[in-house]
Amino acid sequence: MQTQKAKNKETVLFAVLGMSPAVVTETVWALAHEDRPVVPNRVVALTTVPGREALERELFEGAPCAWDRMTATLEKKGKPVAGRLKFGPAADHVRLFPDPAGRRNLTDIDGTAENSAAADFMLHELRAFTENPGVSVCASIAGGRKTMSALLMSCMCLLGRRQDRVLHVLVNPPFDGRLSPTFLFPERGRKHVEPSGRAVSSSKARIMLVDVPFVRMRGWYEDTFKSAPPGYAELVRGIQKQAPEPAVLPQLTLDCETGRLLVDGITDARLSATEFAAVSLYLEGQTEPETLFERVVSMKRDRLAPGAPEWRHQLQASSRFVKRADLPPDKAQAELEQGKADVSKVLASARKKLARLPELLPVLDRLLPRRGAKPNYPAAKIAVAGRTRTG
Repeated sequence: MQTQKAKNKETVLFAVLGMSPAVVTETVWALAHEDRPVVPNRVVALTTVPGREALERELFEGAPCAWDRMTATLEKKGKPVAGRLKFGPAADHVRLFPDPAGRRNLTDIDGTAENSAAADFMLHELRAFTENPGVSVCASIAGGRKTMSALLMSCMCLLGRRQDRVLHVLVNPPFDGRLSPTFLFPERGRKHVEPSGRAVSSSKARIMLVDVPFVRMRGWYEDTFKSAPPGYAELVRGIQKQAPEPAVLPQLTLDCETGRLLVDGITDARLSATEFAAVSLYLEGQTEPETLFERVVSMKRDRLAPGAPEWRHQLQASSRFVKRADLPPDKAQAELEQGKADVSKVLASARKKLARLPELLPVLDRLLPRRGAKPNYPAAKIAVAGRTRTG
């Protein structure tokens, strides 16, 4: 049985790439020159359309191409490359990030929606290898935009196991800069020309591999879910719900001049006017939802002074939180019940928005508890700007 396990053992170099394919060859070279050489069985690169074009141009054009030259050089140096280092421009090895709608491949990852789509794609592709106990993953975070590296590091924290590694690669100057031809690996007899015109020998390059420590969270959470969450954001939210409350609670600011709930003075929860009114009164007074309807109605009826904040005008124009005078008792009670239902709906809507903020998710039940309970977030952690604190 031990022999069978050894036969099935496979190492995959999993990399994110931008416009510098050299991070792949440099990482392979460095792994092969460790005290106990590691030569990946295969390489999988996640990149954009221009990234794939650069990879094809730098590594696979010409005869022999750079990839074949590196493989032959490693073999001459006695490294165990036979049957390994499977890599090429085919889709099995080079996988392109899809756009958020999934209709085309991305040319860049430069926005929130694109990064969210990249995170989901990265998690999906990486999961295919980390679900196999016979595969060891070496994840290279050296290529691509910083957000791509950060996302891969995060995905490894979520999915990585004991046998997996996170790697960064460094090379000494001037081989880390612009050279012609591009430096890919130390190659005897090959010259590179700097922008100044000075020629340098490829054999002078020194490649350093950095094993980056990372927190392996998989064993902590994997028994929590009946099935694996489908995407990156869903998995993060699911783990956040299981996480212990942070030692230092976020500082909340109810900015009554702008109608914004700020987290640590920076992040805006983006509440609507009705949501902000209900949440601000709810948290200021630490009150039960049963009494909250009357307080919001009172705020809505306030006569607004010239220059009153825009959100106060939006609150007055809202169809929610209406209470009529001189109603018979039965209709007044029905109106009150409808008002309480409105409060519950508005708080539920606000809760969904707060749940999107990772820093608030672990403390959400203290801020906006379900089923009518009172909030119990520390009053010292709730600041009110723009009017006198009440309750």
